[in-house]
Amino acid sequence: MRTFFLAFLLMPFALLGQSDTLSAKYQRKAIYSASGSFTDLDNWNAGGENSSNISFLIRENWVKKGPSFTTVHLLEGNYGLSRQAGTLTKNADRLEFTTTLTGSPKVTEWNLSSQFNVKTQLAPGYAKGDTLRIPISNFGAPIYGQFSFGLGNNSWENWQIFLSPMAGKSTTVLNQDLRDKAAFGVDTGATWRLEAGAKITLNYTEQFSDAFSINAKTDIFYNYWGPISATDFMFDVIALYKIKEAFSINAHLQLIRDIDQIDAWQRRSVIGVGLAYTIK
Repeated sequence: MRTFFLAFLLMPFALLGQSDTLSAKYQRKAIYSASGSFTDLDNWNAGGENSSNISFLIRENWVKKGPSFTTVHLLEGNYGLSRQAGTLTKNADRLEFTTTLTGSPKVTEWNLSSQFNVKTQLAPGYAKGDTLRIPISNFGAPIYGQFSFGLGNNSWENWQIFLSPMAGKSTTVLNQDLRDKAAFGVDTGATWRLEAGAKITLNYTEQFSDAFSINAKTDIFYNYWGPISATDFMFDVIALYKIKEAFSINAHLQLIRDIDQIDAWQRRSVIGVGLAYTIK
């Protein structure tokens, strides 16, 4: 079994070692954004609390289309902080990198494809209303890794699709306190766990005008040894409207379903005005 997972783990890097001797088409799209809101009250009869929110976002997408292979690299990161009633806590924390390599002898057909994905966070996280400041997540707790082999299609202008009936998922928890609590689905005291299943990845990017763009990603992972109701689901969409030069209005919606984190749908939606820099 370990050999099976190791083979999938190394496969993307083995494929990346292949080279296209002919010319390749290279494309890069990127978003860098910082937005926030602030409320300061003093003797305010209507009530309320002083509050502030700030959110940072990065999304780098590199696509290289050659006669033999199409390579897609996607780097995503977002971090958000909230301060209310004198308490500072994070409300978003994600750093994720995905590489997908797809054969492309004929761009109009589905081709063999391999994908590697790693995702983690950077800072401690706390439950809503926790005044004792007991972390429910931390740096390297968790670290998710996924390695898959299947079919991919990059022939559409705005869509990239990856389907894998042979996917492995690893969950690593480096924090001892969280390991002792069997957090994120690992056994009590264990550092990591492995799952085998099927995976679907959909990427969508479109520039509707010079001012308005949408970037979206969906990841679905089904564990063959688990119930269908335990399927992992992640949806992430970013809508960006540039007001003038670097100023923009952005909307960011995240939906997550992972019963190893919490047996409920997680949702985070942010609408903000701030600075944004894009490459298209």
